[in-house]
Amino acid sequence: MSDQEFILSPNLALPPAFGSAYVGEAFSCALCANNELSKGTTTRVVSGVRILAEMQTPSQSVSLQLQSSAPDEGQGSSKPGSSLQNIVRFDLKEEGNHVLAVNVSYTETTQGDGSATSGKVRSFRKLYQFVAQPCLSVRTKGTELASIEVADRSLGPYGKSSLLKYALEAQLENVSDNVIVLEAAKFHPRAPFKSVPLNWDSEHDGNDEAETPTLNPRDVLQIAFFVEQEQGNTDGLDDLRASLRQDGRAALGHLSVLWRSGMGERGSLSTGNLLSRRRVS
Repeated sequence: MSDQEFILSPNLALPPAFGSAYVGEAFSCALCANNELSKGTTTRVVSGVRILAEMQTPSQSVSLQLQSSAPDEGQGSSKPGSSLQNIVRFDLKEEGNHVLAVNVSYTETTQGDGSATSGKVRSFRKLYQFVAQPCLSVRTKGTELASIEVADRSLGPYGKSSLLKYALEAQLENVSDNVIVLEAAKFHPRAPFKSVPLNWDSEHDGNDEAETPTLNPRDVLQIAFFVEQEQGNTDGLDDLRASLRQDGRAALGHLSVLWRSGMGERGSLSTGNLLSRRRVS
């Protein structure tokens, strides 16, 4: 049973189901604390209203910044019948169970005979649990191509060195239950490499814009990049040679993907460093 002495209703509620929450997208909702005193009440006063929220992820707890729905209204006094509303937003980066923990506190003061009694601090806490699921699955393959020999004066007047080349392929699969529209797929090469995209968002002839891919649930899109060692670039060259000597693989760089859901909500994903296939001795 609820405590009838609470002026601010402790019955904070979110929908029984949020719909689907996906990694790479943003979770957002409005938090409201309603003053349920009748308008015109003068014997009881509410002040010092505060809403605090944190998101508990599988790996950490994060305090959330709350944005007022009415910028000119701060947290503090609460008139009878009024509602304090804050908006919370959190970028989902991990799969698994998430808990939104909300704390509301305020001071209740009773007035009578022209004087006020000491204030009583009240508070209550609500927990809302949901699961963040993957939206986009990424599978990659880096295949070494035939290298080319170029003149390298650092090895002598007739010195030559080999420049490495790779074909980086990636399969993007929509593993969510919703249609998504891909906005961009960009590869960020690690020195000493540079890359050329071979996809819909690469340069094209004329003034026609490339068609943006739409992925239905379980659709797969194949994308590719041509990655080659940049001649004369010595940044990262020692690390590349050490990696090739150690296990025959090169760290090529990382891939980032941007998309929008059917309602226009933006999502993003970034991989770690992608490695080429292991060289066969």
